[in-house]
Amino acid sequence: MSKRRDAGANRRIPSGRISHFYFKEEFDINPTAPAPPKRSLRWIVPILPIAIFCTSIVLAVAFTVRDTKQHGPAVETLKTEAFRWAVNRAMSAAELTQTANSRDEWSIVSTWWKEAIELMGAVPKSHPKYQLAQQKVEEYQQNLTYAQTRVDNNNRNGVTATHLWSIGSRRIDVLSIQGEPTHQSRYDALCQEVMYYGGSVVELSNGIVVRYEDQDKNLRVASNNAIVSAPKAPFVWTLGSSKDEVFKIQGTPSRVVRYDSLRKETLYYNYNTIELTDDHVTGYNNLDGTLKVAMTPVLLPNTNFSSFWTIGSDRNEVFRVQGTPSQVSLEHSLCRETLRYGGSTVELKNGFVSGYDNISKNLRVKVQ
Repeated sequence: MSKRRDAGANRRIPSGRISHFYFKEEFDINPTAPAPPKRSLRWIVPILPIAIFCTSIVLAVAFTVRDTKQHGPAVETLKTEAFRWAVNRAMSAAELTQTANSRDEWSIVSTWWKEAIELMGAVPKSHPKYQLAQQKVEEYQQNLTYAQTRVDNNNRNGVTATHLWSIGSRRIDVLSIQGEPTHQSRYDALCQEVMYYGGSVVELSNGIVVRYEDQDKNLRVASNNAIVSAPKAPFVWTLGSSKDEVFKIQGTPSRVVRYDSLRKETLYYNYNTIELTDDHVTGYNNLDGTLKVAMTPVLLPNTNFSSFWTIGSDRNEVFRVQGTPSQVSLEHSLCRETLRYGGSTVELKNGFVSGYDNISKNLRVKVQ
């Protein structure tokens, strides 16, 4: 196949002519006008301080209005709810007064009476129970004085978990102290359970308290610096016991490994291990049976004492039926806790039984 030549490729350009296909000559017939002179900004300088001052005033007014809108409802709520909150707090103080036997517990009683006095003092004159509130202030003041004398005359420290609960307490401890919640919600996929006591909220993860909000002043929760001891039999420790309690009962460990970034610690007693999180027991492995550990179930009123547990039973029910496991391991990230009884295992999710493996045929389980 012959190749075609470009007809115009070798075309000659006549002499004296310039083809517009190849050359273009531009002539500037409209020269660019000179740029106008820049205006001076000196006139802004005298008014700049005035502008800044006015802007600051506008911002201050805006923030003040916003702050008023935010705090206004809170102030109105305090006026309407102060009497009810004061009564709730006074009831908690009065009940703890009946069982308090340590300096820390009497200190909490004193704090609650102070709070009840402040709330009663906040009841406005327009409130229908204003006169009663004034009488209660005098009554609560006498109770506060008594509690403060008990603080000064008591050298015993610590708080018993049968009286108060705290961050890190188990679900059953909250129920035994607070009673049944007005309503509750479980979100197993999020490893979360929320219990409501009126307007107050207790949030749990893996069946352990992680957060609370005492809106109605009715939660019997210990202060952050109080040492709360898990309920147990004498001379043994349990889940929730403090590190100091373990040392006192179990003695000095043969080895200690700390994981500061995770706030965890492992205590070794020969081949046995005890797992701590935030200085409280969350798991253990009693390989040779020398750990002085016991799971003492909490017996709630009106409990149906069955001789077996099933899928959906809570941790406390398993302990009541099966006794103390040989091993307990808690994996927060997986929302899973494993109880081992010999070769058998019980799996819990968010504090409730989700599965089991009865290899040793020793689990008292009944699937309904």
